[in-house]
Amino acid sequence: MYKDKEIFNTNLVYFLIICMFIAIRVLSSTISISSVWGYVLNGVIQIGLMLSLPIFLFSYLQKQKVAKTIKDYGFNKIGIKTILLSFVAGIIVYLITIFVATFFSAILTLFGYESSSSGTVVSSYPFWLLLLELLFTAVLPGICEEVAHRGMLLNGYRKTGIKKAIILSGFLFGLMHLNIEQFFYASLIGMFFGFVAFFTDSIFPTMIMHFTNNAISTFMGYASANNLPIYNAFNSFVGNMFGGNAFLSIFMMFLFITILIGIMYLIVMAMFKDTRLKNMAKLADKAVKDELRRRLMDGVETAEDSDKNEDIDIDLKTIGNNKIFSIVFHTRYQNVYKPSFHDNIFLYVNLFLGILTTLATFIWGIL
Repeated sequence: MYKDKEIFNTNLVYFLIICMFIAIRVLSSTISISSVWGYVLNGVIQIGLMLSLPIFLFSYLQKQKVAKTIKDYGFNKIGIKTILLSFVAGIIVYLITIFVATFFSAILTLFGYESSSSGTVVSSYPFWLLLLELLFTAVLPGICEEVAHRGMLLNGYRKTGIKKAIILSGFLFGLMHLNIEQFFYASLIGMFFGFVAFFTDSIFPTMIMHFTNNAISTFMGYASANNLPIYNAFNSFVGNMFGGNAFLSIFMMFLFITILIGIMYLIVMAMFKDTRLKNMAKLADKAVKDELRRRLMDGVETAEDSDKNEDIDIDLKTIGNNKIFSIVFHTRYQNVYKPSFHDNIFLYVNLFLGILTTLATFIWGIL
């Protein structure tokens, strides 16, 4: 039997998600489905699979309240500064995605892969359809897919170490797209989102970034179909960067990506200071006040003692003539646990199904 119930349940719930997701994708690719039913299936995938199962089914399996699950998933408040920075970061993620997707697409083309969507032409793209597309391709995925990956998976794998949790949740996020074209950049984005969620101790920044990236992509499709100047200008910029000398184009691409990554690093550090670091300072200040109050009460237990934060250890030390408080924070990623085979049995199945289906899109061009 499994040793760690939380890791086992995380893998089990995601196994149900990916199985039903594959079944729906196979169904939609083998029979003719109207656009209306396409939106219905999209809603089922997002709300039914990516949102409901990680919250409600996981809570049931863990025998814990939904409120605790939501808290564990990182639904922590963020300030206006972090919100604005998250939108800017989402724009940068979109730009980086364009170059990474172009790079890997060129590599796939060398192996004879042809994009199934390359010949798709939209004859009419009214504004109301743009709003509908934004709802189903930006709003819902931005919320629901983040709950499943930066919520359930990142939290579920936290005991195995932060690096492994970020890599696994990001890799599964890439496989979840079940498409060889999207796998590479989606995995990188997923890992980056996990990095942001860890540093900000909140899932909201990644939700905003995910929404922004998808929203820009959706709007660009609308702009292309309606021949808007903003699309023509952006397309011209990208074309000029890749349309010249091959070596110069590659150099410019890597230079541009390097600059964007540098800007992104500064943004993430600014979000870190505005979220996790600020919260740690508040907790430290409260811990010191509570400890001073306890000592003044001469060891008498107070209401504050009963509500003491178990994530903080505080001790009074004397250095020379000065007395200082030593504060140690315990994070959810501090202790590294090595899962057993039974803990990860469904993880191995998830990886197998995801890799097999993704390779199928390359070999046979299905889905």
